[in-house]
Amino acid sequence: MSPSQEWALYWAVVIVAGLAVLVTNRPYNPRISRILARNVFLLSVVLIAYHFVAVSFVPRAPAMAKAPAVVSVNYVSMARQDAVAADINPDLFVRQIQQESGFNPAAVSPAGAIGIAQFMPATAAGLGIDPHDPVQSLRAAAHLMSSYIQQYGSESAALAAYNAGPHALQRARSQCGDAWMSCLPAETQRYISMITG
Repeated sequence: MSPSQEWALYWAVVIVAGLAVLVTNRPYNPRISRILARNVFLLSVVLIAYHFVAVSFVPRAPAMAKAPAVVSVNYVSMARQDAVAADINPDLFVRQIQQESGFNPAAVSPAGAIGIAQFMPATAAGLGIDPHDPVQSLRAAAHLMSSYIQQYGSESAALAAYNAGPHALQRARSQCGDAWMSCLPAETQRYISMITG
């Protein structure tokens, strides 16, 4: 029964009970009939009030959506294979993807990063990949990390370039020299610490 049908039924009960009170509220009707009609009317009003409170103020659990079919894919194993193929540390790469998306291929960040490796759309387009495709994303992320490690000389610097962008890393290095990490955004510093720590 829909909510509008429920309300219509409740109001019909109140109206019928009210009419019963009017009809039986005559001196020539037995006193018991008058009392019974009034009690039925009051009971119907109380039930409507209870229903209104229950519908309006008591939170309801959301309806369970039909769960999509679960595809058994071991993204951790896939990430390890891609890291080995790209000649980077597989443990570090797994921790990086865990930090990026928790291995969720449907992840979308508030900044607009997409997919399991959290590529920005422009970055994904530049790499020629679909960021929604976890296979393409993991492979591209591993190769990107490999190129960053070669270019910047350390895993920490590569992680900084991946998270904040190469320009932010270069700016931090030019401003702070050997203490470049302290010049990175706090979020990137935490990101590097969580993955390398």
